[in-house]
Amino acid sequence: MKIQTVIHPSSVIEAGAKIGEGVRIGPFCHISADAVLGDRVELVSHISVMGATTIGASTKVYPMATLGAPPQNNKHKGGRTTLVVGENCTIREGVTMHVGTDSSRGETTIGDNGNFLAYAHIAHDCIVGKNATFANQATLGGHCEIGDNVYIGGLSA
Repeated sequence: MKIQTVIHPSSVIEAGAKIGEGVRIGPFCHISADAVLGDRVELVSHISVMGATTIGASTKVYPMATLGAPPQNNKHKGGRTTLVVGENCTIREGVTMHVGTDSSRGETTIGDNGNFLAYAHIAHDCIVGKNATFANQATLGGHCEIGDNVYIGGLSA
């Protein structure tokens, strides 16, 4: 049985974006032409999915998150780079995840079942393993590698 996809009329989906079955896109979202949303992805509201970003099935993204923004790296020359978010992730309010750089891996990778709490930041070219949890305001600079089942606290002393 095919699950209906629902897109709020205030959201902008650029031509070329690939939207899976059962996707729910709430109000005021913007999805780039190179984005891929897997089946049952839910974008609650006010979310930007930029560049070549793939979001895995059953991932839920909360308001004001920005996924796939250009890297904050002066070596990046603007080439096509990617962000790949695994399946069944939770991405809470204000989270930012950037694409990779063309001077390094070219991809930022997030494993399945990740839990990213409010205002977490994953920078360019990072690799985050499966079942990772990033507490509120936990951040990674570029090129970090985090294994499976890791918990990172935010604003730690």
